[in-house]
This record gives sequence, C-alpha cells and structure tokens, in this order.
Amino acid sequence: EKVYLIRRGAVRLSRVYESGEEITVALLRENSLFGVLSLLTGHRSDRFYHSVAFTRVEMITAPATSVRQAIENDTSVGLLLLQGLSSRILQTETMIETLTHRDMSSRLVSFLLVLCRDFGVPGEQGITIDLRLS
Repeated sequence: EKVYLIRRGAVRLSRVYESGEEITVALLRENSLFGVLSLLTGHRSDRFYHSVAFTRVEMITAPATSVRQAIENDTSVGLLLLQGLSSRILQTETMIETLTHRDMSSRLVSFLLVLCRDFGVPGEQGITIDLRLS
C-alpha cells in the first residue's frame, strides 16, 4: 500500500515461499523503487516481500494513493516512475541472463561483475563490494 524510494544505501528484497525457502528477488540501490505493485493494480497485493538493509538506508515513503494522485496531476511524476520501473526490469533481465545457461563458476563471475557495477566502490586495490552477502 506504500511506495518506497531508496535515497541512500542498499536493500535486499526477498520473498518467503510456502516451502519456507527465502529467495532474493532484487538487490536495490540508491534511487530504486519498490512497493509499486499496489500502485499499478489499484488494490492491495497478495505478494509479500521482505526488505533488509545492507547498509545505512534513507528512504522516502508515500501512500500508493498519493503517488497515483501525483501522477494524475503531473505527468513528469509518471515518467520518473516509469524510468524507475524500467531500471528494475533491466536489472531483473540481467540477473536472469547471469543465472541461466552457465556453469557455476561463470554464474559467480557474472554476478560479481553485476555487484561491482551496481554496488562497487573503487579503491587503490580494486573494487570493494561493501555488502554482507551469503
């Protein structure tokens, strides 16, 4: 029922399935959106997600109804939302490409490259991915 915008930090978005297995569905960074499903469908979603901060996080939250009203009043708000959703789709496509049709070592290398691109901090000894991942 709310839309979340990450202004600073990194967040892991996951789902827990009936089997009890928790699956990471997205690793989000600054200027990423989540919680937009109720905004798009117009009603509360039956899909529940968990979000866990990897780092110190600053977020802006807004009720989905307020965001919908803002889009109706100003088309540039809708364009910004569309850009955020497009970014999430591209991230998802990249992860699907990374995790399919490859052996384990290739998947790991591809995943590390994605993490370097999205969360890496350049330093004297290379790029540091400052996230606590298992």
